[in-house]
Amino acid sequence: MMQGARMRALVVDDEEDICDFLKHMLEDLGFETEYVLAGEEALRLIQAKEWQLVLVDLKLPSGVTGLHLIDAIRRQWPKTVIAAMSGYVDVGLRQETEKLGVHDFLEKPDDINPDVFVPRIKALLPKIKNT
Repeated sequence: MMQGARMRALVVDDEEDICDFLKHMLEDLGFETEYVLAGEEALRLIQAKEWQLVLVDLKLPSGVTGLHLIDAIRRQWPKTVIAAMSGYVDVGLRQETEKLGVHDFLEKPDDINPDVFVPRIKALLPKIKNT
């Protein structure tokens, strides 16, 4: 990453209030943050530029799933730090995300509470700064 460049974060979730909430917390941590509500939009942004951190909801209401996005990010930007998010704890889905190399798995709504979310993202910062 270029010296002095701000870290970029992308939030992908179909609930705009969650996106807005996470965007503000990430901006407070120093990220330049954008969000999208659909997998197709996220794919376009991922192909257009590199993101240092991507938060991906696994249950998206369209043909492009969270797993599809994670796979696409891994192929194009292998060093991007990815956190998967889900409101449904599904062991199989969690294992799939681990196989794709996500760095964290956030369970909604508990793990997106600021008291949990901010320390979890701060714990990922060393990995982000090394990209």
